Amino acid sequence: MRPPMKSSGSASAASRTHERSSSFVRKRSDYSDVGKYRSNLNLAARSTTDLVHSPSMTTFQPCYYFKLCLEFMLSLEYSKKLFNRKHNRCYCEKCYTASSKNFYVEGGSKYVIPRGWVRFGLYIDDAQAQAENIWNKWVVSYHGTNPQAAKSIIEHHQFLLPGDQCIGGHVIRIREGHILGKFQVYTSPTIAYSGDDIYSPSISFRSTSGQSYKAKVVLQCRQQPGTYKIQAETIDAGSRRICPIIPNSEVEYFTEVRSSIIPYGLLIRVFQ
Repeated sequence: MRPPMKSSGSASAASRTHERSSSFVRKRSDYSDVGKYRSNLNLAARSTTDLVHSPSMTTFQPCYYFKLCLEFMLSLEYSKKLFNRKHNRCYCEKCYTASSKNFYVEGGSKYVIPRGWVRFGLYIDDAQAQAENIWNKWVVSYHGTNPQAAKSIIEHHQFLLPGDQCIGGHVIRIREGHILGKFQVYTSPTIAYSGDDIYSPSISFRSTSGQSYKAKVVLQCRQQPGTYKIQAETIDAGSRRICPIIPNSEVEYFTEVRSSIIPYGLLIRVFQ
């Protein structure tokens, strides 16, 4: 998948402050306690005020959609130690209203807000983040993938290129539907592109309510400017406009620099 574009430092700081101050939340409960969450996901029957708090200690009321995405995330059985709960954010229509901004500019590049998705914050290397000043200088991008690949990327803090060998011996292959002979990592400034089935396949999911859903995962990343190139879409969209904000001619970014991308959020979308 591919990355975003550029802005002034003051505008970047202002937008970052606006998004983070209202969005980052800390969940008191333990993600590893899967049984507890699954047995209590009858939202109408229980209070949600004990689940998460914002940094300002204002009570955060998780919506039904947040909890549904949480249930799917728990089903993936990722280690709870990977998640930084204070950076959780719900972008459903209730939590992120229609009047809220559709895009921000970070690191001098425009990125589109992932409406309809829920972000579960990830821990990153603080020393690297400070040394590289990624929160001020790096752009925001999205990388569509499947749950297994996302888990590997998050656990090892590294993106791999086709041809690379994993610790377990598996060699990364170019996936079906992707361009052969391209040994690159792809990101995008819009989740409308990164969330396409070619990059983020739908996964079947049945909730504890018995309802059947589909789910997708995408990684929200910081990406180092100057390490990637921009190109037009490569999913045969034709005349179809993929994103109303980012033109098709600038929607895909690619890089061969593995360490230039740092995932800081696991984005999940659940739908029928």
